[in-house]
Amino acid sequence: MTASPSMSPQQAKLTDSQVSGFALYKNFVVGRASLAFFAYYELVTLLFSGLPGLLGFAARSLSYPCLFKRCGKRPAFGRGVVLRGPQSISLGAKNLVDDYAVLDVRGEGAEIVSGDFVSIGRFSTIAAKGGQILLGNAVNVGSYCRIATQSKVEIGESVLVAAYCYIGSGNHQVGDDSTPLIEREMEIKGGVKIGAHAWIGAHSTILDGVTIGERAIIGAHSLVKESIPADCVAVGSPAKVIKQLR
Repeated sequence: MTASPSMSPQQAKLTDSQVSGFALYKNFVVGRASLAFFAYYELVTLLFSGLPGLLGFAARSLSYPCLFKRCGKRPAFGRGVVLRGPQSISLGAKNLVDDYAVLDVRGEGAEIVSGDFVSIGRFSTIAAKGGQILLGNAVNVGSYCRIATQSKVEIGESVLVAAYCYIGSGNHQVGDDSTPLIEREMEIKGGVKIGAHAWIGAHSTILDGVTIGERAIIGAHSLVKESIPADCVAVGSPAKVIKQLR
């Protein structure tokens, strides 16, 4: 008999042979929600998720708000948007979640909370796994970004996150050679905080434990491992301050 391969805790949970496939799926998409809520989730996503054009936007804006813990007025959801754990997601007014974006909440106490006028670009993922992601008013997240945490990510008002950015990534702890790397616990350093009106350049990575000050600019393709003060320009891998703006 072939031994089971090493897996992350999430993989092990999603492939647990002691739990039925239905229960695994339900827990994956809506957590501990009622069967009635699960049925509504399945119905509206089946009917409207892929519906194109104005009709699709209208149908989703009318049917999707009931899925969330809170949803402000006039939301807009693109085609193929993926919602997991939507009862732990709170959206402000006039949010745009563009085509094929993912809002994913898992674990006790986890949540995503956005302010008003927030825009999430197509194919971007916002994932709170046992932690919090807080997006201030008018945060703009470009396409193909990933914002994820097991602790907390807080992004201030009017922050611009350009395409292909990765924010809040943790690291598997090194050491204990007897345990395969994929099975080790994540190293948590307290989350990420980005101050209001900052600009994160395309393809940048902001590591866990970093604070970026208000109005700071992070150059494209930067790796930010240490905190950056307000009103600075920082670039490079690792990112270093090259200019004071004020």
